[in-house]
Amino acid sequence: MRTIRTRSRQTGIALVVALLFLLVVTVISVTAANNSSIGLKMAANMSDSYSSFQSAEAGVFGLLALGNTAFDPFNGSDSLNPFATVPVNDHPLRNLNLNGGAGAVDVDVFITAGATQCPRQANGYSIELVDCDYYRVASEHQEPQKARTKVELGVVKTIIGSVAR
Repeated sequence: MRTIRTRSRQTGIALVVALLFLLVVTVISVTAANNSSIGLKMAANMSDSYSSFQSAEAGVFGLLALGNTAFDPFNGSDSLNPFATVPVNDHPLRNLNLNGGAGAVDVDVFITAGATQCPRQANGYSIELVDCDYYRVASEHQEPQKARTKVELGVVKTIIGSVAR
């Protein structure tokens, strides 16, 4: 039998090609994993942002729902905290976590102008019978290390019965 001696002719080109192929596949895999990780972080941040906005907005709408109730925050007082005398357990917005814990929603009401003339036409029939109080409602939600959102809304409350000017 004849023996074939091809050892001296092999130069290791298959090994080099295989290593280059593995290097390319590794670079592609690391890049894909990095992009995927960044995408997950962006999605989590957007979710936290949307949740924070919805919580802050819930504070505004929760406060607006209290109008013309026993806890009406739009009563014309100059108090920065219309619920100062209400016990925490009886607070009308207690489900919004107003105790300052993680994920708390802080809702404030500010009167900006009280008992002023409403913007009406000069020849309107109720020009002297109706006044308006102007309020600013600020609701802020903050979740530490995640997201913070502040929503502000202007509110006009019509008062029947003219106040002496």
